[in-house]
Amino acid sequence: MITRFDSEYAAGVEAYAAMLRAGCVCFAADARYDKRRRALNRMQIATPSGRQTLTVPLARPHASQPIADVAIAEHANWRHNHWGALYSAYGRTPFFEYFADDLRNIIFDESKTRIFDLNMAIHNAVVDFLDLPITTVADTADAVSADIVPLPGKYYQIWQARHGFISSLSILDLLFNVGREAVLFLSNK
Repeated sequence: MITRFDSEYAAGVEAYAAMLRAGCVCFAADARYDKRRRALNRMQIATPSGRQTLTVPLARPHASQPIADVAIAEHANWRHNHWGALYSAYGRTPFFEYFADDLRNIIFDESKTRIFDLNMAIHNAVVDFLDLPITTVADTADAVSADIVPLPGKYYQIWQARHGFISSLSILDLLFNVGREAVLFLSNK
């Protein structure tokens, strides 16, 4: 069975736990743009100041436009700003240096002009780095919608002593804080 997920910018830990349970996933590239679906171009990270949202600017998408066609707007130096925020938030985490170069290359890859392509590049890099047993296939009519539920467990977070555990963050938070052991956390939930 193939499970369909929405395209998300560095999707959350909960989404990856659901993908791991599903095993075979696809992403709805032909879904219509909906400005209420904020995860398409926003990721949540934990910083020294608490939760922060990083938003990729979009080039005037409209409701009838397929997600795969939504262009990234190249203004406000967002690529540099996102990398700076990620480095500031996670540069001292135990596993940042192991994944940082790959992530930086994806973020600064200006050939990624569509949000769907950027999201897929990050997804593929995360799956590859963590060696997750997730197969990503082209979208199909036979796919069923994903069932994503909150995770009750906690994992180590570098800013936990300052802010307590912050839930519902990007998979990057889990990856940078616990490294390849992330698969154990994702599979136990």
